[in-house]
Amino acid sequence: MKSSFFKVAAVGAGALASGLSVLAAGTAIVTAVYSEVSNGYARQKLPDGSLKREYYAIANGGFSPGRDKDRSIDGVRFPDIAGMVAQVLARRNYYFAPDAKSADLLVVIQWGTTIPFRNAQYGNATINLLDSMNALRFADVAARTAVGPARDASGILSPEMQLRQAAVDQMQQDLYTMQLFEGARRDADADNARLLGYIKEINYRDNASRFAGAGLAFDDLMSDIETDRYYVVISAYDFRAATQRQQRKLLWVTRISIQAQGNRFNERLKDMLASACRYLGQDSGHLIRQYHQGEVSFGDLKVLGYEPAPAPAEKPEEKH
Repeated sequence: MKSSFFKVAAVGAGALASGLSVLAAGTAIVTAVYSEVSNGYARQKLPDGSLKREYYAIANGGFSPGRDKDRSIDGVRFPDIAGMVAQVLARRNYYFAPDAKSADLLVVIQWGTTIPFRNAQYGNATINLLDSMNALRFADVAARTAVGPARDASGILSPEMQLRQAAVDQMQQDLYTMQLFEGARRDADADNARLLGYIKEINYRDNASRFAGAGLAFDDLMSDIETDRYYVVISAYDFRAATQRQQRKLLWVTRISIQAQGNRFNERLKDMLASACRYLGQDSGHLIRQYHQGEVSFGDLKVLGYEPAPAPAEKPEEKH
């Protein structure tokens, strides 16, 4: 079965066993997780307080490579990621649907590396603007202290004023270039902030407290979106709306990311998913930036088969 906007994977007739555990190790990483729900989605709970089981089909939302080649993520295939995602979903009582009729959700997985604005170009533009401003300052001093009129009888500028005008023209050109780069930088920042789930947190931190000693949090957020980051986005759509009515009815989405520099995607994917496990299918409220140590072991992936929901127990007949 296919929809018009996603390539839907075949619905498996089994549930995956989850053997996720966290083991102590000496490596520290920082992951960022943002999760939100929409369209009135809420998990139902059983009388014992556990989450009611929901079934899903799974789809490949696509891989987005970064600017540079990276074997640690370029070689990762969708089945590899889907298997790991299935295990953390099972811990939240989400399971593969036995058939299309049983599917409640269409889970779509996207992954890749962000492409931030290149700071080298922006830095060069900044240096050029500072140089032209300094040149204008010296030219202005020379023009003001020059002996003789600013123009001769025919209206031609003096050499000092010509140098000043040239400095003004150069500064205006460099300022325009700087504005173009600044716009490109803002656009790239906005795209990455939306992709990674940083918009709400950045807006919350962008206030007067930044200039009163509380700007480090804001600076950390901006540093994140302006550096290369590995990410995984897990989105859940209403299955019937997606496949029967060709509508994108998003129910929940969880965004997970980690700095690419100093990490390898294929080695850190387990840690990323483990950090996001508790937030799948629910609203995190704000961006969660987790600093922790450890590595994650999923164990062997096993197909247990379809496990139907238990039938309700019959009430014993009352004796009269």
